[in-house]
Amino acid sequence: MGILTSFILLISVAAIRAAHLQGERVSWTPSMAYWHEKLPTTPMPEALKELISANDEKVEVNVGKGGVKVNVGMPPRKVGTQKQAKGVGRCVAGINYAAITQMPRDISLCMLLLEKDLVGGTKVPLTFLHESIPNSHQKYFLPRAVADEIPFSSDKLSVALKELNIAPDSITALAMKETLQDCESPAMKGETKFCPTSLEAMIDFTTSKLGSNRLTVLATNFSKTSKSVRQEYTITGVKYESKEDKAVYYCHSSQYPYAVYLCHDLQGTRTARVWVKGEDGSTVEAAAICHTKTSSWNPDNMVFQVLNVKPGAASICHLARQGDVLWLTAD
Repeated sequence: MGILTSFILLISVAAIRAAHLQGERVSWTPSMAYWHEKLPTTPMPEALKELISANDEKVEVNVGKGGVKVNVGMPPRKVGTQKQAKGVGRCVAGINYAAITQMPRDISLCMLLLEKDLVGGTKVPLTFLHESIPNSHQKYFLPRAVADEIPFSSDKLSVALKELNIAPDSITALAMKETLQDCESPAMKGETKFCPTSLEAMIDFTTSKLGSNRLTVLATNFSKTSKSVRQEYTITGVKYESKEDKAVYYCHSSQYPYAVYLCHDLQGTRTARVWVKGEDGSTVEAAAICHTKTSSWNPDNMVFQVLNVKPGAASICHLARQGDVLWLTAD
């Protein structure tokens, strides 16, 4: 470990221990030091940098005799509709698990297209959402030392809600319950699955599978003028990053008050960077995943209905939502 990184990590650990003893309030900002130590040659996507906010005051940690108390800046909300979040969830599940047959109300949320159309000049309706929980504040990574102290299991959800200062009857609490159920559900046959609750945990998981030498990390990055609106986008450029025989790990941004991911490996896929321009002039650099082997998918899958193709007849692509991350070895 480098001298500077070691120094930063030692200070962080010392601060946690000191706060534990003194019961003081601390504002935590996750460090990029762990990334640079583990992945010195891998650029961090802007989407992840946005989850590491220097001197941010929305994430406060109170550590004392009563344990860890975290305020993530989310006011309590009563349970309401989650049409937007559930629509996105159906698309993601339908694409990756090939079992969802219910069509979302707005198919632009799915950001689907055939690989043959993944070329410059193609126009496609898309909706890039900036948040996975409706009306929530921007989420941030918690340092692993803090995240590991917060219970992350269905049987201890009530404890987590108390520590996070979240009302049990709120939309956020319901979203947390669903995320925990997704994380605790059995992996598909042959699938590797893990839910990291910190950036450090995500790094450790993916590097344990792919190694740490020459990795590529893809994510969807927005220009400053981008908005969370449905509009027609035109593809302006495509650059493939992997072939279908390469191991890829997809980490989905999950519905949780702080940054939590559901990571799993993908088989038979190609990945690419795709640049698109909206009708309003805004631009997005999106990560694309193309599924080349769909013959075993459920023929009633809504993906086939949307694209009007049959299982195995075409390679099906979708663009990653903001916050999702793809990990692969660099060519």
